[in-house]
Amino acid sequence: MPAIASPQARRWVLGTWIAFSAVNVVLMWLGPGLETIPFHLIWVSLSIAYGLQAWPLSWALSACLGAAVLTAMPLTSHALDGVIALEEISEIPLMSALFLVLVWHVRRRTAAVVEARRSAERESVAIRMQQRFVRLASHELRTPITVARGYTELLREDCTDPRLVEDATIILDELGKLERIAGRLLALAWAHEADGAGLVDIEALAHRVTRRWAPVTNQPMHSDLAPANAMGHEDRLETAVDCLVENAIAHTGNLASIVLRTYRQDGWAVLEVEDDGPGLTANPAPPDAKHGLGLTIVRGVVDAHGGQLLFAKGGAGGLRVTIRLPANHH
Repeated sequence: MPAIASPQARRWVLGTWIAFSAVNVVLMWLGPGLETIPFHLIWVSLSIAYGLQAWPLSWALSACLGAAVLTAMPLTSHALDGVIALEEISEIPLMSALFLVLVWHVRRRTAAVVEARRSAERESVAIRMQQRFVRLASHELRTPITVARGYTELLREDCTDPRLVEDATIILDELGKLERIAGRLLALAWAHEADGAGLVDIEALAHRVTRRWAPVTNQPMHSDLAPANAMGHEDRLETAVDCLVENAIAHTGNLASIVLRTYRQDGWAVLEVEDDGPGLTANPAPPDAKHGLGLTIVRGVVDAHGGQLLFAKGGAGGLRVTIRLPANHH
């Protein structure tokens, strides 16, 4: 079993226990009829010593055997002399059994902790490799997409055949989708990172998002903003809100409206994106991070900031998505 302490520390603890136990064994010999206290001190100190610095199994078994033999000798002698009852010797196997149960529990827990650490390390390595792959893939995709877009635009401009022009337009639309996917993959790669955090004005962030999206959508965009600040990475939080707005636009009709709200509530800086589209009525189960890159990015950003992502039915029957971030009151 892997050690949880250095060999020097274990030897020091074991040596201290041996010295302490030797003193108590002497007291058991010198005090017939009064050996109860030193007897229990030996076993209690053995449990404490092992609990502080778990020893190899061979050490623990040797210490248990040594404590049993050394305490049995004065107890047996005093029992044979009639000073104490013979039944008191039964405490020795009982204390040995209790100590061995402690050894089993500590070893089992230590093994579980070691395995948990290994699993966490493997997961961390896997996440880093995944993020590296996504970053490289996103970067490598951008160049051929840009080249293909440039040539397609030239062909469309020089072409006089309406059908070919229409085909070129379809190709450009698909290349635009690929560009957005590459951008989202890159956003997903750093979504779980929280470095570079600073004070974020959530109200100003929501105001910028509203102004940016209002001209490019047919749906009415409204805002109901109150002051709210949080510590975080402003660009990543803004990307998360963009994903929610884009999701709302994609799942609502032209007559549906979208509302952004910000406010403080019980130590949280709250940002909501609500629409009056079909919402949860068409999908009884609230969406989670498994549904699309956009919501996956939102979930990653919110988790990295120690926040909460909530889904509920909106007041007008649509979907309300709430981001709650630990508030900063400065």
